[in-house]
Amino acid sequence: MKDIPNSRLFGWLSLVIVAGYFVVGLWPFAFQPPNRVSWRPNRAGLHFEPYGIAYDSASLPASAGLNGAASPSANFTVELWLEAQHEPNDDVFDILTMHNPRLPLDFTVCQWQKELLLRATTQPLQPVRQIPELSAGEVLPKQTTRFITICGDATGTDFYVDGSVDKHFPRFVVNAEALDGQLILGNGASGKHSWSGWLFGLAFYNRVLDPAEIARHYALWTQGRADQLTNTAGLRALYLFNEGHGQLAEDSSSNGHHIIIPVVFQPVHRDLLIPPWKDLSYHHPDYPDIAVNILGFMPFGFCFFLYRRSLKPKHWIANALLVVLAGAAVSLAIEVIQAWLPNRVSSTMDLLTNTTGTLLGVALAVAVRFKVTKAESAPEPR
Repeated sequence: MKDIPNSRLFGWLSLVIVAGYFVVGLWPFAFQPPNRVSWRPNRAGLHFEPYGIAYDSASLPASAGLNGAASPSANFTVELWLEAQHEPNDDVFDILTMHNPRLPLDFTVCQWQKELLLRATTQPLQPVRQIPELSAGEVLPKQTTRFITICGDATGTDFYVDGSVDKHFPRFVVNAEALDGQLILGNGASGKHSWSGWLFGLAFYNRVLDPAEIARHYALWTQGRADQLTNTAGLRALYLFNEGHGQLAEDSSSNGHHIIIPVVFQPVHRDLLIPPWKDLSYHHPDYPDIAVNILGFMPFGFCFFLYRRSLKPKHWIANALLVVLAGAAVSLAIEVIQAWLPNRVSSTMDLLTNTTGTLLGVALAVAVRFKVTKAESAPEPR
């Protein structure tokens, strides 16, 4: 009879702990926050803030070269006129993404601290657990306008800053399909990497511009005459962002695409249970987060095991297995729901660490119970 109050206590504690997990894991329950993208007042440009995204509803025209010949490498030029608002140091945030679900990695121009990074599927393909990445260096100090040009072909990838050549990477050859996808601005496809800053203009070409063209384009953009680029050979898309209002940014090229600025924040693709080798921030692995996930689920494993043990004291292994499975089920439910929350990441790593925490809680409960049982069975001193 002495175990009955304890069983009820540990049972209620287990329920309270689980409720706490859902509150902490899903707070602030913002499943449909407003999309934080706005037009620049009185001038061309879009302003992106956290939980902001804009995207093309369809894929851009194929990026094959002017002669239409098939090639294992992409021939491209991307022009970006932008100004970073912050210098993020806790993660990498996506300025421009070309989402192609057929490839292991999206073509992404992103920012970490003051650095401009390029991530893309390369040719030949890299191992799935590696992220091919280039850095143009610290070219994005906050509140400084930059005109970035990225060119690539079979000879490698080049960065230009403000119309002048900056860096050449001969071994970084972008896969031919990397720029055949859905254009996303201010975020990644999953909506988990919001960039903060101003985007004043954007253009794509299916060929490598030469240095003289790049310098001329820089002058046209910064002088407000980028509309003269509409007849440039190889132009795939040209966004001047001069609408000033509404939910669409029109493509000024002959392809006639447009970028949608939704009223409610919604990702293009929801990542459900990201595998550990893709769950990457710039600093990896995140040991404090791993420790928190393990320690956070230990109380549930401890309390729920003692509750189950008080109900069925002879079924140690069955109780332990049931508790670990219950911890995994609670964690799985939270991770699945987090796929619909823009401020959370649905991660397999979290599921594994939470389950490990539950197991350690069970082990601690077994050790404590064994110690108590041994003390109770010890003969009383004479």
